[in-house]
Amino acid sequence: MKKSLLPLTALLSLLICAPLRAGWWAENDYVTGSNGFKKDSISVFTNISTRTVLAPGAAFYKDRGDYRDAVYSLRLPVMYSGDNYFLSFKPFLYPLHKNHKIIGPINSAVEAQTESSAIGAKVYVLTKLGESYDLSYLHLTVSGATAKQKTSLEDTTTKTNKTFSQNAFEVQLEKGFYNQFFLLASASGFTKPAGAKNPDLPVMDQADLAYLGTFRTITAIPEWALALQFARNMAPDFDSHLYAGFSRISFRQAEPGSSTVFGMKLRLNEGASLDLAYNFYTQKPAAGKNYYRIFVQVLF
Repeated sequence: MKKSLLPLTALLSLLICAPLRAGWWAENDYVTGSNGFKKDSISVFTNISTRTVLAPGAAFYKDRGDYRDAVYSLRLPVMYSGDNYFLSFKPFLYPLHKNHKIIGPINSAVEAQTESSAIGAKVYVLTKLGESYDLSYLHLTVSGATAKQKTSLEDTTTKTNKTFSQNAFEVQLEKGFYNQFFLLASASGFTKPAGAKNPDLPVMDQADLAYLGTFRTITAIPEWALALQFARNMAPDFDSHLYAGFSRISFRQAEPGSSTVFGMKLRLNEGASLDLAYNFYTQKPAAGKNYYRIFVQVLF
């Protein structure tokens, strides 16, 4: 299978940007931005067979708002690369997280404690629809994900517990032109979870279910998401890729969100690459938010 070079397709980078001949490699994905937002993930990839890779990873995120205490998560993807297809199974876990929130009107506000957790998995299948001698190609990706979340909201007199399940489905088409230009379009839909409300402070990032096109953590319940990405290979003059992306997210109980991303992926040497990117996210009535990403991949 020809290499996919769109920098924003994170799952593809796990195997395709790092050759299977590497004994193991590591990735660090760090994001910082508005409202004190910080997110960091570290993954280590190792070959468990000629075509199979195991990639345990851990991550956290926090901000100065509702998620002042860091939210942690664990992932254990298993990936298989065939001659004409790519398979991935990614289970994930958000351990029990306790947070504090001020609820009620200003003159009678009380401090409430929330306890939230999540568990789920995503299955990802990529196959080629066409490839040619001039390095052009067309790839189709289909994925499905499911998750179960638990949340509770507690104040001085009452405690509300909620458990709800979600499913998501996603389709992506990626077209490469002459190993110079790359275009990817994706569409995803999310099932409606009964009894779930955004103020319950669920901890799961909805990007674990489907691609949303933003660096910020999305915990509100989406209805659907559409994304379009474009990348330009600058080789052989400059060993890098320039890319841009736009996405639109519809939420079930919040205003729609829009995200725009610009970035550059640099190949530092035979064993390392660096990805620098900027993300502008808007969602009324709040002001636009700025996020900055540093993604490092090192082969050993």
